[in-house]
Amino acid sequence: MSCIFRNGKRYDNTNMVCRKCGKPVWESDDSRYEYQCFTCNKDLHSIEVKEQDGLHHSPVIVGRHINGITLNDLEWLLDENGAERIFSNQTEAEAFLLKNGFAEDDLKWMIFLEVEQETDATR
Repeated sequence: MSCIFRNGKRYDNTNMVCRKCGKPVWESDDSRYEYQCFTCNKDLHSIEVKEQDGLHHSPVIVGRHINGITLNDLEWLLDENGAERIFSNQTEAEAFLLKNGFAEDDLKWMIFLEVEQETDATR
């Protein structure tokens, strides 16, 4: 399952998207709402979201806890330049890991962290 980290808190993917912008939404920190959209910077009720279709795939980076101990920091898969390797989606990342010696059971220990795509407004 993919996730993001915001302000030191982990948010797991809800498989829902915002009806307004189409971006993934996350469980709300405000108990009066079910979801929150970080793109629109708004808390949402369930009527304001829809199920994520199979065509929506966020780019991810892949990490795991150092020495497999969850209290340890995460180490990230790096590219040839020493930067975090960004995959276009979790499926692509899983295929890469399986092709390069990881077993199917190993994938459950991986963290697939969604990365925010740059837009013209954020550049």
